[in-house]
Amino acid sequence: MALLTLDFYSRELKMSTLLTMVTPDSTHIGEMPVSERKCLYLLHGLSDDATSFLRLSRVELFSRDAGVTVIMPSVGRSMYCDDVNGQNYFSFVANELPEYLNLLIGVPRKRELNNIAGISMGGYGAARIALTYPERYKKVGLFSGFLSPVAILPRLTEEQRNEFPFMMVKKDELETTSLEPMNLLDAEKHKDLEFTVRCGEQDDLYLMSVGFCKKAKHLGLNVESVFEPGSHEWRLWDKYIEDFILAMK
Repeated sequence: MALLTLDFYSRELKMSTLLTMVTPDSTHIGEMPVSERKCLYLLHGLSDDATSFLRLSRVELFSRDAGVTVIMPSVGRSMYCDDVNGQNYFSFVANELPEYLNLLIGVPRKRELNNIAGISMGGYGAARIALTYPERYKKVGLFSGFLSPVAILPRLTEEQRNEFPFMMVKKDELETTSLEPMNLLDAEKHKDLEFTVRCGEQDDLYLMSVGFCKKAKHLGLNVESVFEPGSHEWRLWDKYIEDFILAMK
């Protein structure tokens, strides 16, 4: 497989940023160009970056076996939100990046070829992006996802409130804010999305995944959920990523 590393200037971030990508090399590409291949935007967690999946999972092997292009951006500790010190990380991943990669190397824009997934904070980003733009994605993978920030707002320390001021929500907006993925779930708007939700039962974020699945299934949405023994760890995530990518074949 070909490993691409791009360091480019982003208009939404107002700075240069790092992106890694795994895509078929000359021995695996056959006669199918990148523009016709399935694509996965794979979003990292709070303490990771664009290289984490390459170092801590077997994503390159999974990409090769499925013939899938995997795109892994860096977003720091932004929670995939806009207005983070003047930088728009949500808009960068949701809008600027697909547009730029399509123009640059032909990464497809068709819904049936595009998928998005993430671990932990990346699950939060993947959920909000897919629920905001359901017409752009076929499958959504939420792995140990931070899927209900509203639920933990009362327990945040002063230090956490200072680090993530862009996540703070007024009490009268808790049930409507778009920062809460469950507020975005809609039976009609999201009827064509395919959700995969997986989490370890000893994970601190487990109940968030359970709550998200419960509401999504109540709305009649297409949700596959798997909960198993385990905590917030790469040993589980490596398996989740493998299953998700191979299911894209």
